[in-house]
Amino acid sequence: MKGDNQTAFFIAFRYLFSKKTHNIINIISAISVLGVMASAAALIIVLSVFNGLQDFVLSNFNRFNPPLKIEAKEGKVFTSDKLPVTCDELLKIKGVKAVEQVLSDMVLITYNEKQALATLYGVSENYPKISGLDEVSIDGGFNTGSETGIIFGAGIAGLLGIELHNYLPVKLYYPKRNKSNLANPLDAFHTCYTPPLGIFASITQYDEGSVFSSISLAKNLFDYDSEISFIAIYIDGSVPLKTIQKEITQIVGDEFTVSNQMQQEAALYKTIQAENLIVFLILGFIFIIATFNIIGILGMLIVEKKEDISILHTLGASKTLLKKVFLMVGTMIGIFGGFLGLTLGLVCCLIQQHFGIITLGNAESFLVLNAYPVAISTIDFIITFFMIVTVSLLTSWFSLKGLNKSYIKNIY
Repeated sequence: MKGDNQTAFFIAFRYLFSKKTHNIINIISAISVLGVMASAAALIIVLSVFNGLQDFVLSNFNRFNPPLKIEAKEGKVFTSDKLPVTCDELLKIKGVKAVEQVLSDMVLITYNEKQALATLYGVSENYPKISGLDEVSIDGGFNTGSETGIIFGAGIAGLLGIELHNYLPVKLYYPKRNKSNLANPLDAFHTCYTPPLGIFASITQYDEGSVFSSISLAKNLFDYDSEISFIAIYIDGSVPLKTIQKEITQIVGDEFTVSNQMQQEAALYKTIQAENLIVFLILGFIFIIATFNIIGILGMLIVEKKEDISILHTLGASKTLLKKVFLMVGTMIGIFGGFLGLTLGLVCCLIQQHFGIITLGNAESFLVLNAYPVAISTIDFIITFFMIVTVSLLTSWFSLKGLNKSYIKNIY
Protein backbone atom coordinates (compact mmCIF):
# COMPACT_ATOMS: atom_id res chain seq x y z
CA MET A 1 0.00 0.00 0.00
CA LYS A 2 2.82 2.41 0.90
CA GLY A 3 4.65 1.51 -2.31
CA ASP A 4 1.51 2.14 -4.38
CA ASN A 5 1.08 5.56 -2.82
CA GLN A 6 4.69 6.52 -3.51
CA THR A 7 4.40 5.32 -7.11
CA ALA A 8 1.13 7.20 -7.59
CA PHE A 9 2.64 10.35 -6.11
CA PHE A 10 5.71 10.16 -8.36
CA ILE A 11 3.61 9.68 -11.51
CA ALA A 12 1.13 12.40 -10.49
CA PHE A 13 3.98 14.85 -9.86
CA ARG A 14 5.42 14.15 -13.32
CA TYR A 15 1.99 14.52 -14.96
CA LEU A 16 1.33 17.82 -13.21
CA PHE A 17 4.59 19.60 -13.95
CA SER A 18 5.71 17.99 -17.21
CA LYS A 19 4.95 19.67 -20.54
CA LYS A 20 1.73 18.42 -22.13
CA THR A 21 1.28 17.49 -25.80
CA HIS A 22 -1.68 19.83 -26.11
CA ASN A 23 -0.77 23.34 -24.97
CA ILE A 24 -4.38 24.07 -23.95
CA ILE A 25 -3.99 21.67 -21.01
CA ASN A 26 -1.02 23.66 -19.74
CA ILE A 27 -3.00 26.88 -20.07
CA ILE A 28 -6.06 25.53 -18.26
CA SER A 29 -3.86 24.01 -15.54
CA ALA A 30 -2.20 27.39 -15.00
CA ILE A 31 -5.58 29.11 -14.91
CA SER A 32 -6.83 26.60 -12.33
CA VAL A 33 -3.79 27.14 -10.11
CA LEU A 34 -4.19 30.92 -10.42
CA GLY A 35 -7.90 30.67 -9.61
CA VAL A 36 -7.26 28.65 -6.47
CA MET A 37 -4.39 30.98 -5.55
CA ALA A 38 -6.50 34.13 -5.97
CA SER A 39 -9.39 32.64 -3.95
CA ALA A 40 -7.13 31.53 -1.10
CA ALA A 41 -5.32 34.88 -1.03
CA ALA A 42 -8.61 36.79 -1.03
CA LEU A 43 -9.92 34.64 1.81
CA ILE A 44 -6.85 35.32 3.98
CA ILE A 45 -6.72 39.05 3.16
CA VAL A 46 -10.41 39.68 3.81
CA LEU A 47 -10.45 37.65 7.03
CA SER A 48 -7.31 39.43 8.28
CA VAL A 49 -8.76 42.87 7.57
CA PHE A 50 -12.00 41.81 9.20
CA ASN A 51 -10.05 40.60 12.24
CA GLY A 52 -8.26 43.95 12.38
CA LEU A 53 -11.50 45.92 12.32
CA GLN A 54 -13.01 43.67 14.97
CA ASP A 55 -9.98 44.02 17.23
CA PHE A 56 -10.17 47.80 16.87
CA VAL A 57 -13.88 47.91 17.72
CA LEU A 58 -13.58 45.48 20.62
CA SER A 59 -10.53 47.23 22.08
CA ASN A 60 -12.54 50.45 22.24
CA PHE A 61 -15.62 48.75 23.68
CA ASN A 62 -13.47 47.03 26.27
CA ARG A 63 -12.38 50.37 27.67
CA PHE A 64 -15.92 50.63 29.02
CA ASN A 65 -16.22 46.96 29.96
CA PRO A 66 -13.78 45.78 32.64
CA PRO A 67 -12.36 42.25 32.37
CA LEU A 68 -14.71 41.23 35.18
CA LYS A 69 -17.76 43.03 36.54
CA ILE A 70 -19.56 42.21 39.80
CA GLU A 71 -23.23 43.24 39.86
CA ALA A 72 -26.22 42.49 42.06
CA LYS A 73 -28.77 40.15 40.48
CA GLU A 74 -31.59 42.33 41.82
CA GLY A 75 -31.69 46.11 42.02
CA LYS A 76 -29.61 48.84 40.38
CA VAL A 77 -27.27 49.36 43.30
CA PHE A 78 -25.92 47.54 46.33
CA THR A 79 -23.78 48.40 49.33
CA SER A 80 -20.32 46.98 49.87
CA ASP A 81 -21.32 45.43 53.19
CA LYS A 82 -23.77 43.12 51.37
CA LEU A 83 -20.90 41.65 49.39
CA PRO A 84 -19.37 38.60 51.17
CA VAL A 85 -15.90 39.93 50.39
CA THR A 86 -14.28 43.36 50.65
CA CYS A 87 -12.48 45.17 47.84
CA ASP A 88 -9.20 44.74 49.69
CA GLU A 89 -9.76 40.99 49.83
CA LEU A 90 -10.59 40.90 46.13
CA LEU A 91 -7.35 42.75 45.43
CA LYS A 92 -5.41 39.99 47.21
CA ILE A 93 -6.67 37.32 44.80
CA LYS A 94 -3.83 36.14 42.59
CA GLY A 95 -4.00 37.76 39.15
CA VAL A 96 -6.14 40.74 40.22
CA LYS A 97 -4.43 44.06 39.46
CA ALA A 98 -7.06 46.61 40.49
CA VAL A 99 -10.57 46.81 41.96
CA GLU A 100 -12.72 49.86 41.23
CA GLN A 101 -16.17 50.84 42.50
CA VAL A 102 -18.47 52.51 39.97
CA LEU A 103 -21.81 54.27 40.48
CA SER A 104 -23.89 54.92 37.38
CA ASP A 105 -27.40 55.92 36.35
CA MET A 106 -29.30 57.97 33.78
CA VAL A 107 -29.34 61.75 34.19
CA LEU A 108 -30.80 64.69 32.28
CA ILE A 109 -28.16 67.19 31.15
CA THR A 110 -28.90 70.76 30.07
CA TYR A 111 -26.38 73.11 28.53
CA ASN A 112 -26.88 76.38 26.69
CA GLU A 113 -30.64 75.76 26.24
CA LYS A 114 -30.05 72.23 24.94
CA GLN A 115 -30.76 69.02 26.79
CA ALA A 116 -30.06 65.30 26.48
CA LEU A 117 -30.28 62.09 28.48
CA ALA A 118 -27.01 60.38 29.32
CA THR A 119 -25.54 57.69 31.56
CA LEU A 120 -23.35 59.23 34.24
CA TYR A 121 -20.50 57.07 35.52
CA GLY A 122 -19.05 58.08 38.85
CA VAL A 123 -15.51 56.69 39.08
CA SER A 124 -12.32 57.15 41.04
CA GLU A 125 -9.29 59.18 40.03
CA ASN A 126 -7.41 56.03 38.97
CA TYR A 127 -10.19 54.60 36.81
CA PRO A 128 -9.40 56.42 33.51
CA LYS A 129 -5.79 55.22 33.51
CA ILE A 130 -6.58 51.64 34.56
CA SER A 131 -9.37 51.26 31.99
CA GLY A 132 -7.50 53.06 29.21
CA LEU A 133 -10.15 55.76 28.84
CA ASP A 134 -7.56 58.49 29.26
CA GLU A 135 -6.05 57.36 25.94
CA VAL A 136 -9.19 58.35 23.99
CA SER A 137 -9.40 61.89 25.41
CA ILE A 138 -9.44 64.38 22.50
CA ASP A 139 -9.96 67.70 24.30
CA GLY A 140 -9.38 68.90 27.83
CA GLY A 141 -8.49 66.14 30.29
CA PHE A 142 -9.95 62.99 31.77
CA ASN A 143 -9.62 64.08 35.39
CA THR A 144 -12.16 62.28 37.56
CA GLY A 145 -10.23 63.08 40.72
CA SER A 146 -11.75 66.56 40.85
CA GLU A 147 -14.78 66.93 43.12
CA THR A 148 -16.54 68.87 40.36
CA GLY A 149 -16.36 68.57 36.62
CA ILE A 150 -17.70 66.19 33.97
CA ILE A 151 -16.17 64.48 30.92
CA PHE A 152 -18.36 64.03 27.83
CA GLY A 153 -18.46 61.51 25.02
CA ALA A 154 -17.88 63.16 21.64
CA GLY A 155 -21.39 62.38 20.42
CA ILE A 156 -23.31 63.94 23.29
CA ALA A 157 -20.80 66.80 23.48
CA GLY A 158 -21.58 67.65 19.87
CA LEU A 159 -25.33 67.36 20.50
CA LEU A 160 -25.17 69.80 23.41
CA GLY A 161 -22.58 72.06 21.79
CA ILE A 162 -20.16 71.71 24.71
CA GLU A 163 -17.42 74.35 24.86
CA LEU A 164 -14.75 73.72 27.43
CA HIS A 165 -13.41 77.25 27.77
CA ASN A 166 -16.44 79.54 27.94
CA TYR A 167 -17.02 78.96 31.71
CA LEU A 168 -20.68 77.98 31.15
CA PRO A 169 -21.56 75.19 33.63
CA VAL A 170 -23.53 72.06 32.85
CA LYS A 171 -26.70 71.39 34.83
CA LEU A 172 -27.55 67.82 35.82
CA TYR A 173 -30.99 66.59 36.89
CA TYR A 174 -31.75 63.34 38.71
CA PRO A 175 -35.20 62.41 40.12
CA LYS A 176 -35.54 62.26 43.89
CA ARG A 177 -36.57 58.88 45.23
CA ASN A 178 -39.96 58.62 46.98
CA LYS A 179 -40.73 62.29 46.55
CA SER A 180 -42.93 64.17 44.10
CA ASN A 181 -44.37 67.69 44.05
CA LEU A 182 -47.09 68.24 41.48
CA ALA A 183 -47.20 71.94 42.23
CA ASN A 184 -43.50 72.34 41.46
CA PRO A 185 -42.16 69.49 39.24
CA LEU A 186 -38.60 70.84 39.39
CA ASP A 187 -38.60 70.21 43.14
CA ALA A 188 -38.78 66.48 42.35
CA PHE A 189 -35.21 66.53 41.00
CA HIS A 190 -31.77 66.75 42.51
CA THR A 191 -29.78 69.31 40.56
CA CYS A 192 -26.08 69.91 40.21
CA TYR A 193 -24.02 72.56 38.40
CA THR A 194 -20.60 71.45 37.22
CA PRO A 195 -18.14 72.59 34.55
CA PRO A 196 -17.26 70.44 31.50
CA LEU A 197 -13.65 69.27 31.84
CA GLY A 198 -12.99 67.17 28.75
CA ILE A 199 -14.26 65.23 25.74
CA PHE A 200 -13.39 61.67 24.70
CA ALA A 201 -13.96 59.77 21.45
CA SER A 202 -13.91 55.96 21.52
CA ILE A 203 -15.71 55.46 18.18
CA THR A 204 -18.35 53.33 19.89
CA GLN A 205 -21.97 53.82 20.90
CA TYR A 206 -20.75 55.00 24.32
CA ASP A 207 -19.73 58.32 22.76
CA GLU A 208 -23.40 59.09 22.13
CA GLY A 209 -24.66 58.89 25.69
CA SER A 210 -21.91 58.51 28.29
CA VAL A 211 -20.39 61.05 30.68
CA PHE A 212 -17.94 60.59 33.55
CA SER A 213 -17.43 62.36 36.84
CA SER A 214 -15.93 61.72 40.25
CA ILE A 215 -17.77 59.13 42.30
CA SER A 216 -18.37 61.73 45.04
CA LEU A 217 -20.23 63.99 42.58
CA ALA A 218 -22.35 61.02 41.46
CA LYS A 219 -23.20 60.09 45.05
CA ASN A 220 -24.27 63.64 45.85
CA LEU A 221 -26.42 63.86 42.72
CA PHE A 222 -28.00 60.41 43.16
CA ASP A 223 -28.33 60.93 46.94
CA TYR A 224 -26.45 57.75 47.83
CA ASP A 225 -24.10 57.17 50.75
CA SER A 226 -22.17 53.95 50.17
CA GLU A 227 -24.18 52.40 47.33
CA ILE A 228 -22.46 51.40 44.10
CA SER A 229 -23.70 50.03 40.76
CA PHE A 230 -20.93 47.53 40.10
CA ILE A 231 -17.36 46.61 40.95
CA ALA A 232 -14.85 46.57 38.09
CA ILE A 233 -11.99 44.10 38.39
CA TYR A 234 -8.82 44.40 36.29
CA ILE A 235 -6.30 41.59 35.95
CA ASP A 236 -2.56 41.45 35.30
CA GLY A 237 -2.56 38.42 33.00
CA SER A 238 -0.58 36.14 35.31
CA VAL A 239 -3.63 33.93 35.90
CA PRO A 240 -6.22 32.89 33.27
CA LEU A 241 -9.35 35.04 33.31
CA LYS A 242 -11.66 32.02 33.60
CA THR A 243 -9.83 30.87 36.72
CA ILE A 244 -10.23 34.26 38.42
CA GLN A 245 -13.87 34.53 37.33
CA LYS A 246 -14.67 31.10 38.73
CA GLU A 247 -12.96 31.86 42.04
CA ILE A 248 -14.73 35.21 42.50
CA THR A 249 -18.09 33.69 41.50
CA GLN A 250 -17.73 31.11 44.27
CA ILE A 251 -16.80 33.83 46.78
CA VAL A 252 -19.61 36.34 46.07
CA GLY A 253 -22.39 33.76 46.12
CA ASP A 254 -25.71 33.50 44.31
CA GLU A 255 -26.90 37.07 44.92
CA PHE A 256 -24.27 38.52 42.59
CA THR A 257 -23.12 37.91 39.02
CA VAL A 258 -19.54 37.99 37.78
CA SER A 259 -19.45 38.62 34.03
CA ASN A 260 -16.52 38.86 31.63
CA GLN A 261 -16.27 41.25 28.68
CA MET A 262 -17.86 38.79 26.26
CA GLN A 263 -20.84 38.34 28.58
CA GLN A 264 -21.15 42.10 29.13
CA GLU A 265 -21.39 42.68 25.36
CA ALA A 266 -23.04 39.39 24.41
CA ALA A 267 -25.00 40.83 21.48
CA LEU A 268 -21.89 42.48 20.00
CA TYR A 269 -19.78 39.32 20.24
CA LYS A 270 -22.54 37.16 18.71
CA THR A 271 -22.91 39.63 15.84
CA ILE A 272 -19.16 39.60 15.18
CA GLN A 273 -19.04 35.80 15.22
CA ALA A 274 -21.99 35.63 12.81
CA GLU A 275 -20.33 38.14 10.47
CA ASN A 276 -17.10 36.13 10.55
CA LEU A 277 -18.96 32.97 9.63
CA ILE A 278 -20.88 34.67 6.80
CA VAL A 279 -17.71 36.18 5.31
CA PHE A 280 -15.92 32.83 5.49
CA LEU A 281 -18.85 30.97 3.87
CA ILE A 282 -19.14 33.48 1.01
CA LEU A 283 -15.43 33.45 0.22
CA GLY A 284 -15.30 29.68 0.75
CA PHE A 285 -18.09 29.26 -1.82
CA ILE A 286 -16.08 31.33 -4.31
CA PHE A 287 -13.08 29.08 -3.65
CA ILE A 288 -15.18 25.95 -4.27
CA ILE A 289 -16.29 27.37 -7.63
CA ALA A 290 -12.65 28.05 -8.51
CA THR A 291 -11.77 24.38 -7.90
CA PHE A 292 -14.34 23.18 -10.44
CA ASN A 293 -11.69 23.65 -13.13
CA ILE A 294 -9.99 20.57 -11.70
CA ILE A 295 -12.76 18.41 -13.19
CA GLY A 296 -12.01 19.62 -16.71
CA ILE A 297 -8.26 19.30 -16.24
CA LEU A 298 -8.48 15.68 -15.06
CA GLY A 299 -10.74 14.77 -17.97
CA MET A 300 -8.36 16.25 -20.53
CA LEU A 301 -5.32 14.78 -18.77
CA ILE A 302 -6.82 11.29 -18.88
CA VAL A 303 -7.36 11.66 -22.64
CA GLU A 304 -3.83 13.06 -22.99
CA LYS A 305 -2.31 10.14 -21.08
CA LYS A 306 -4.41 7.42 -22.71
CA GLU A 307 -1.39 5.54 -24.03
CA ASP A 308 0.49 5.91 -20.73
CA ILE A 309 -2.45 4.40 -18.89
CA SER A 310 -2.48 1.39 -21.23
CA ILE A 311 1.28 0.88 -20.81
CA LEU A 312 1.04 1.17 -17.02
CA HIS A 313 -1.81 -1.33 -16.97
CA THR A 314 0.20 -3.73 -19.13
CA LEU A 315 3.06 -3.42 -16.66
CA GLY A 316 0.72 -4.43 -13.85
CA ALA A 317 -0.78 -1.16 -12.60
CA SER A 318 -4.25 -1.68 -11.19
CA LYS A 319 -7.28 0.55 -11.70
CA THR A 320 -6.95 1.65 -8.08
CA LEU A 321 -3.38 2.82 -8.64
CA LEU A 322 -4.32 4.72 -11.80
CA LYS A 323 -7.20 6.41 -10.01
CA LYS A 324 -4.83 7.41 -7.21
CA VAL A 325 -2.55 9.04 -9.77
CA PHE A 326 -5.24 11.35 -11.12
CA LEU A 327 -6.72 11.88 -7.67
CA MET A 328 -3.31 13.13 -6.52
CA VAL A 329 -2.98 15.33 -9.62
CA GLY A 330 -6.22 17.12 -8.80
CA THR A 331 -5.31 17.42 -5.12
CA MET A 332 -1.85 18.75 -5.99
CA ILE A 333 -3.37 21.47 -8.17
CA GLY A 334 -5.50 22.62 -5.25
CA ILE A 335 -2.72 22.40 -2.67
CA PHE A 336 -0.13 24.07 -4.92
CA GLY A 337 -2.49 26.93 -5.80
CA GLY A 338 -3.65 27.18 -2.18
CA PHE A 339 -0.07 27.34 -0.88
CA LEU A 340 0.75 30.14 -3.32
CA GLY A 341 -2.46 31.92 -2.30
CA LEU A 342 -1.74 31.64 1.42
CA THR A 343 1.79 32.96 0.83
CA LEU A 344 0.51 35.84 -1.29
CA GLY A 345 -2.17 36.66 1.28
CA LEU A 346 0.38 36.65 4.10
CA VAL A 347 2.73 38.96 2.17
CA CYS A 348 -0.09 41.40 1.35
CA CYS A 349 -1.26 41.42 5.00
CA LEU A 350 2.27 42.05 6.29
CA ILE A 351 2.76 44.93 3.83
CA GLN A 352 -0.55 46.51 4.85
CA GLN A 353 0.20 45.92 8.53
CA HIS A 354 3.57 47.65 8.43
CA PHE A 355 3.12 50.28 5.72
CA GLY A 356 -0.65 50.94 5.56
CA ILE A 357 -0.73 51.04 1.75
CA ILE A 358 -4.55 51.03 1.46
CA THR A 359 -5.88 54.04 3.39
CA LEU A 360 -9.33 54.96 4.61
CA GLY A 361 -9.06 58.59 3.55
CA ASN A 362 -6.68 61.26 2.35
CA ALA A 363 -3.77 62.41 4.49
CA GLU A 364 -5.57 65.59 5.58
CA SER A 365 -8.62 63.76 6.95
CA PHE A 366 -9.06 63.48 10.71
CA LEU A 367 -9.61 59.77 11.14
CA VAL A 368 -9.03 57.50 14.08
CA LEU A 369 -7.89 54.89 11.55
CA ASN A 370 -5.82 56.13 8.62
CA ALA A 371 -5.44 52.71 6.98
CA TYR A 372 -7.30 49.41 7.01
CA PRO A 373 -6.19 47.49 10.12
CA VAL A 374 -4.91 43.95 9.67
CA ALA A 375 -4.73 41.20 12.29
CA ILE A 376 -3.15 37.95 11.08
CA SER A 377 -4.64 34.88 12.74
CA THR A 378 -2.94 31.48 12.61
CA ILE A 379 -6.29 29.73 12.93
CA ASP A 380 -7.47 31.39 9.68
CA PHE A 381 -4.49 29.88 7.82
CA ILE A 382 -5.08 26.45 9.34
CA ILE A 383 -8.80 26.42 8.53
CA THR A 384 -8.22 27.76 5.02
CA PHE A 385 -5.51 25.19 4.26
CA PHE A 386 -7.70 22.38 5.61
CA MET A 387 -10.55 23.60 3.40
CA ILE A 388 -8.22 23.72 0.37
CA VAL A 389 -7.08 20.11 0.87
CA THR A 390 -10.60 18.84 1.59
CA VAL A 391 -12.29 20.60 -1.34
CA SER A 392 -9.52 19.66 -3.79
CA LEU A 393 -9.67 16.02 -2.69
CA LEU A 394 -13.47 15.85 -2.90
CA THR A 395 -13.59 17.62 -6.28
CA SER A 396 -10.98 15.24 -7.71
CA TRP A 397 -12.76 12.21 -6.27
CA PHE A 398 -16.16 13.19 -7.64
CA SER A 399 -14.71 14.01 -11.05
CA LEU A 400 -12.91 10.63 -11.25
CA LYS A 401 -16.05 8.85 -10.12
CA GLY A 402 -17.93 10.29 -13.09
CA LEU A 403 -15.08 9.72 -15.53
CA ASN A 404 -14.74 6.11 -14.37
CA LYS A 405 -18.29 5.33 -15.50
CA SER A 406 -17.89 6.94 -18.89
CA TYR A 407 -14.25 6.44 -19.84
CA ILE A 408 -11.65 4.94 -17.50
CA LYS A 409 -13.24 1.49 -17.25
CA ASN A 410 -13.24 1.17 -21.04
CA ILE A 411 -9.78 2.60 -21.65
CA TYR A 412 -8.05 -0.78 -21.57
